Amino acid sequence: MSFTLRRPTAADAASLGRVHVEAWRWAYRGQMADDLLDSLRPESRAKAWSAWLTNDAESDFNAWAAEVDGEIIGFAASTKARDEDAPDRCVELTAIYLLEEYLGLGIGHALITEAEQQWRASGYDVAVLWVLESNEGTRRFYEQHGWVADGARRVQDLGDVGRPVVRYTKLLE
Repeated sequence: MSFTLRRPTAADAASLGRVHVEAWRWAYRGQMADDLLDSLRPESRAKAWSAWLTNDAESDFNAWAAEVDGEIIGFAASTKARDEDAPDRCVELTAIYLLEEYLGLGIGHALITEAEQQWRASGYDVAVLWVLESNEGTRRFYEQHGWVADGARRVQDLGDVGRPVVRYTKLLE
């Protein structure tokens, strides 16, 4: 399957919102309440994406979109690390999602690899991310890409109840 990666623009907000909601629904089914997942609306996510993508040049937000036949089917996003204990020059992977039918085709690998290359080029030394503790498949994906659970853990409010999340770290050498 042929796919391309590119930087999304505000014109892509509706597509990104749709992918974001659809990916949450399949990825978190069984880990979050069904009524919460079913209540998610692409329009709400599209508004958020529009705001993120129209921030000025000083913003630390970055995103990459994966396309197949001109349709966005996945994305990755990052910002400067938000943790109080984050070292200088640390970036945070805030999201990486694909539509379910595109799993296992190397697109997720391409997205995370592209993000890591861009972070290095931007002068970041370390990357972090937070993932649901119960999300074993996604945790394996990160581990296969050299990310390591660093022992940090917290409870994150994800709209229905607090869920335990764990932090992963990767040196960007």
